[in-house]
Amino acid sequence: MALALATATGASARVVECCPPLASGFSAAANAELGTEGPWRRGSRGDVLLERPITGDATVPVPTESSVEWTVVDTNWTTVSGMGAGWLGSVLRTLDDVVLVTNASLPGVRRLESCAELLGRDALGVVVGPTARRWPRPVKVAAAGIPAGVHLTDFPLDSRLQVTGMTPDPFPAPLLKAAQNVLALLRKEPT
Repeated sequence: MALALATATGASARVVECCPPLASGFSAAANAELGTEGPWRRGSRGDVLLERPITGDATVPVPTESSVEWTVVDTNWTTVSGMGAGWLGSVLRTLDDVVLVTNASLPGVRRLESCAELLGRDALGVVVGPTARRWPRPVKVAAAGIPAGVHLTDFPLDSRLQVTGMTPDPFPAPLLKAAQNVLALLRKEPT
């Protein structure tokens, strides 16, 4: 999701992935590896800079300054709110936009609900899987408990990426279109 959003901006962007190296989804996603800068391994994929920590330290290092137009921080709730959250915890409170991502399952929607309540502010909830009208009934019922400040939208699941994970190959057109739709929702003025 993070890389799809960064790609869909159509501008210079970067994704700062805040997980241990063994959990990285970007280890094979770059078209070019750019080496390391401080505690970060860097790569590029078109106009998108990918940064991921070199070590699995408990505290995610502060990323370097960048002149890109968009920065997408890819993290999980445990990293943001746990011991040693450091800069991530403060960034979460000051970001203009927060996107919470989960899968179209009962546990996934319940996790999204819990994260939204802990976040305590407006956010966009993105549910990866079938369209909302095709969610199983228990998922629809669970989604009704999402706080009012969280707007839900669905995002297609790509079967190829389920098998291969991220590669340097371009995103399928439906995924880029869905990412552009998510960006359009973020850019809307509140009503």
